[in-house]
Amino acid sequence: MSSGCTQEIPAPIPAAHPDTTEPRRGGVVTVASFSDLRGLDPANISDGLAPQVLEAIFAGLVDYDANGKIVPDLAERWTVEDGGKTLRFYLHQGARFHDGEEVTADDVKRSVERALHPSAPNPSSSYFESLVGFGEFAAKKTETLEGVQVDGRYVVSFHLKDKDAAFLSVLALPTLRPVCKSAGTRYTDTWHPCGAGPFKLPPNGWERAREINVVRHEGYFRPGLPYLDGVRFLFNVNQTSQRFRFAHGEQDILRDFLAPDLLKFQADPRWKPFGEYEAELQIAGDAMNTEMPPFDNVEVRRAVAAAVNRDEIRLVRAANLNAANQPVPPGVFGHDDTLRGQTYDYEAALEHMRRAGYPYDPVTKTGGYPHVIPYIAYKQSLSEFVAQVLAQQLAKIGIRIEIRIVNYPTFLAIRGRRGQSAFGPAFWKQDYPDAGSILEPLFHSRSINDEDSNNWSFYKNPRVDELIDRARHELDDDKRKKIYVETQEILCDDAPWAFSYYYRYYTQRQPYVRNYHSHPMWTNDMTRVWVDRAMGPVAARAFSPENVLGSLLGRPEGSR
Repeated sequence: MSSGCTQEIPAPIPAAHPDTTEPRRGGVVTVASFSDLRGLDPANISDGLAPQVLEAIFAGLVDYDANGKIVPDLAERWTVEDGGKTLRFYLHQGARFHDGEEVTADDVKRSVERALHPSAPNPSSSYFESLVGFGEFAAKKTETLEGVQVDGRYVVSFHLKDKDAAFLSVLALPTLRPVCKSAGTRYTDTWHPCGAGPFKLPPNGWERAREINVVRHEGYFRPGLPYLDGVRFLFNVNQTSQRFRFAHGEQDILRDFLAPDLLKFQADPRWKPFGEYEAELQIAGDAMNTEMPPFDNVEVRRAVAAAVNRDEIRLVRAANLNAANQPVPPGVFGHDDTLRGQTYDYEAALEHMRRAGYPYDPVTKTGGYPHVIPYIAYKQSLSEFVAQVLAQQLAKIGIRIEIRIVNYPTFLAIRGRRGQSAFGPAFWKQDYPDAGSILEPLFHSRSINDEDSNNWSFYKNPRVDELIDRARHELDDDKRKKIYVETQEILCDDAPWAFSYYYRYYTQRQPYVRNYHSHPMWTNDMTRVWVDRAMGPVAARAFSPENVLGSLLGRPEGSR
């Protein structure tokens, strides 16, 4: 019986040369997701899948290493001057964009101004408010950003209004990474992505809603890298299909699991050496729109937060989920194990409903909020299953929800649009290794936009804004953590979210995928990965680099 007709996990596909550690060039690695992405422009990162592709296409002045530390990238070094308010970067001479043009300081300044100009739908622009002249630039009072200065062909400096503990960290994100001159000086959604990263996107490399294929950038400034010929990113592939593709060697890395499959892989001694958990860097829960009824009433929000039994929800996917009581996950600086936060308390939930003016009698099952609340979730996701448990829990305090399933891009559009969604699943993974990367985009008032708002609860609290801003300028870790604890205490009480669980991903790879490690920042970092596959003739023909890349570049299958 073939593996496609049985629930048994087949044996791993071995490496051809398991005893060697010398990287080999060539090959294509295929990864997949049940979700989709909407764009590949650093100036408009509106979903969680885009960074893994952006990291492949675009190189930054600095980046994160395998331990989450800031290291030089396009900049070979930098200096910190003026008491921490000036950062000067010295570029690698001879680094090339995918179009062959050299990367210069002028390109850095042009790319920064393109990404931060108000014409760009950039949800992360607030990260860079400490730049001198940012306010005037954002208000369209000037077309030049004063805080970014070209000091020579290969030298660019960033001038800050004040000390900024997070500036290097946010600079390492994709948002301000240099883009080719073809991108122009202002954002446009018709531009073909072009950067200076290890892989480039060919003209026909993106088939929307289906796949993205990137190929090696032969002019990459790090000699010998990358080893792979290319990377294939598949989208809208459900978990069952991914499992079968992976078992047949048609997909090389697996992160989206059905719960039974995950448990089988983890329990199988043949597969265990090739799987690993990532750190808990993602918070999930339910965002309540504080501008829409009934969640404009803080007592209703508190009732929801107290009614959520996180231990029950955790059992929906016990291998991946841990109960959450605060917005900052355990793997992120700023998490506090001593914080009580939000906890399940049924009697307290009923009391909050009474205070809100919607008392509910659990004996007669009468009262509660009189209207059914639409709950927007997206298909093929964990939220589909969690929503069903949540509906049962909230019904016990007199809140009825109607689960409405949409596709992922529609979900993101609705949740980020003002006045469109009162209630739905919410999630966020750290952008950089600090609580500010979670608290600022989700709960600061400046993260509210009429479209593509990251602050899905449209929550405003001047005290929270002040604390987040103060933490940004505090360089002492102990003092900054105390600020984050106070911020979380307020958020847990105001309850713009009911914080439900922390998600930890498990990644399974085939043994022939060499030098692959879970990165603390980037999903599927392929810069130093190489393949060493011993394939049968059918698999070799269907998934050889020649056929995959030949199709991508427009050559007939098998042609040379």
